[in-house]
Amino acid sequence: MSSLHSVENATTVHVDLASLQDVLVRVCGLVQVTQSVHILLSDDEAIQELNQRFRGIDSTTDVLTFPSGQREPFPLGDIAISVPYAERQAQARGVSAHNELIALIVHGVLHLVGYDDEEEDDKTAMQKRMNEIGELIGTPIDAFWTSVLHQDEE
Repeated sequence: MSSLHSVENATTVHVDLASLQDVLVRVCGLVQVTQSVHILLSDDEAIQELNQRFRGIDSTTDVLTFPSGQREPFPLGDIAISVPYAERQAQARGVSAHNELIALIVHGVLHLVGYDDEEEDDKTAMQKRMNEIGELIGTPIDAFWTSVLHQDEE
């Protein structure tokens, strides 16, 4: 199953790829993902470009998801995470950058399987599921996790 999912670091920042790969595999197993998922760890500039290109929003963000909308044998989708943004967000949240990357992986996978966080009820359900998964994988995630830097921008 581990070859089904992949994490690629396109930054110069050192991250524990093996650990993040393991997290991705475990999270996908917990939400019963049978299609492949690829994660690109990137920088703010690349994320901003993707955000502009696919969402029409000319700003950086923490995580973007790209569901394929296809069934097997096609991939479930891709996730792009800005490592520098995650580092800033971790500092604001008071957690390690590694734990923030884990939360973003969980968040991204949940988006790929249909969770949304635009409406308050959906956001609450997503936060609850993120927390449950965090507990199951041994990395507790704040029950009220959200993109804290986005809150500062609003």
